[in-house]
Order: sequence, then structure tokens, then C-alpha cells
Amino acid sequence: VGLAVEAPKKSLWEAIFGEGSSFIDQMPSKVFEAFDKESYYKLTDLSKRADAINEASLSLTGITKNRAKIGNLIGAEAILYIGYQKPYTECSTENKIDAVAAGLKVAGFAASMATGKDVNTGNEPVSKPTGVRMMLIPLDATLIKVETGEVKKAVVSSPAKIFNSVGNLECPSILDSFGQGLDEAAAYIKGRLSPIVKTERIKVFVKDEDEEVKELLQEGYEEIVGETPSFKKAKEAWEKADKKAKGQSWGAKANLATYYFSTGDFEKSIKLYEEAMKLKDADKSL
Repeated sequence: VGLAVEAPKKSLWEAIFGEGSSFIDQMPSKVFEAFDKESYYKLTDLSKRADAINEASLSLTGITKNRAKIGNLIGAEAILYIGYQKPYTECSTENKIDAVAAGLKVAGFAASMATGKDVNTGNEPVSKPTGVRMMLIPLDATLIKVETGEVKKAVVSSPAKIFNSVGNLECPSILDSFGQGLDEAAAYIKGRLSPIVKTERIKVFVKDEDEEVKELLQEGYEEIVGETPSFKKAKEAWEKADKKAKGQSWGAKANLATYYFSTGDFEKSIKLYEEAMKLKDADKSL
């Protein structure tokens, strides 16, 4: 998946970070890092491809219009565009549990019950007023499928709550709060846009009596198990195998069925599986 991050409008973010803050210019790279953490998708930072993708093409309009060209260039099946709505932050105080004080009290109570004697648990309050910052990182995400143009959207509208250390009434720092808020916002977007994964055993076939067809099946398989997996390139190899076999390779059809299943085109996937099963020597354990 290609990732494009909108350049933040300084007028919006200076209200958060302060006028002239250099951190605002670093935000796109920070956003990429947040999305790249434990992501379902293998991400490519489109801003690093300025040699081949001009700035106008990295706008939401440009990406929508040029999705096929960009997808082919970087071998991506989808492009994720991250924009922003209006951010805000505010400070307050809330009571927060002091885990150490609570632990000492629990241990004291347990000791009292075990010995039958009163154990001094101290007078340290378990809950203490603590500084807290609410920070909204209002990411506005659009995921565009390269092949079909299908669009999925997700917007972060709930602020992150960042506490200071227990008993510290000061508001947590802006930069620390931004880091935590961004991680939470990115996790929310990834949860909304990534598919719900259910593990099933689906075969990818690489055998065929025709050596050229066999090589093309293997080529497709290698595209999905390499360092930068691309189901799109695998599909292209399997289409070549199907064409070379004149539609008589059950392995090619089954692999293509698997590809369309992965894209959510279940009707086409079922049709190809059925065609594969009708062919001579088909693997009936499909």
C-alpha cells in the first residue's frame, strides 16, 4: 500500500505547537512512522518517490485520478491518503490511582488477614489529583483500491487522554502527548480500514505438466512470499500462466480465484474455483 500524507496547514497546527514551530514540518514523517508500526499493510512512503511522482499527484484528487499509474509504479494494490481535520487540546486534572500506594494497601490487608494482626497500610491516598491533557489528532483517512477505485474512509473524532505521573498536577507536554495521541489515532484508522483477519488454509499452486506454465505459477508464488509481497504482480504472472495454458491449467485458475477472494470479489473467485475443479487432474482438495 502506498501512503501519502497531506502537508499540515500551519494555521491549524500552530494553535497546538506554537507559532513558527519546526515540528509541524516533521508531522508527515511522524504520521508515516505511526502507520508503519505493526501494520497489516506493507507501506511505501510516496513522498520518497518524488523522482517519479510529482507533488500534484500526491493530493487526494491527484491520487484518485492517477491511482493506476501510481499503483503500477510502486507495485501497490491500494493507496492510503491521510489528511487532517481541526485539532484541539485542553488541560485539566482528574483523580488517578497510585498503583504503588494501592499495592501497599492490598498487601497490608492480605498480611492482616493471614496473621490476624493489624498491619499498618499507611495513610498515603490511593487516588490523587493528576494533570491530564486531552488531545485530538483528527486524522482523515481515505483508502483507494488501485484496480477498482473502491474507496473506504475513516476519521478520528475522539481525543486521546494523556495523564502525567500520578500526583503531578502539571499538564503533560505537547510533544509527548502528540506522540501518544498519534499512535492511538493511527491504530484506530488501521483497525477500521484493515480487513478482519480469519486464518484459513488456502493453497497456492506451483505445479503443472507444462514447464513454462509451471515457471509462471512459481513466479506468481514468489511475488507473494518475497520481501515486498505483491498480490497484484502475482495475479499478472498467473494470468500469463492461464493464457499460456489456454485456460486448461487448474493451478492458474485456482491461484487467480485466490487472488480475487483476497480483493473481496467473491463472485469471480467462486466462478474461477468452479472452472478449476472441472479441469482434468484438478486437485480436489481445493
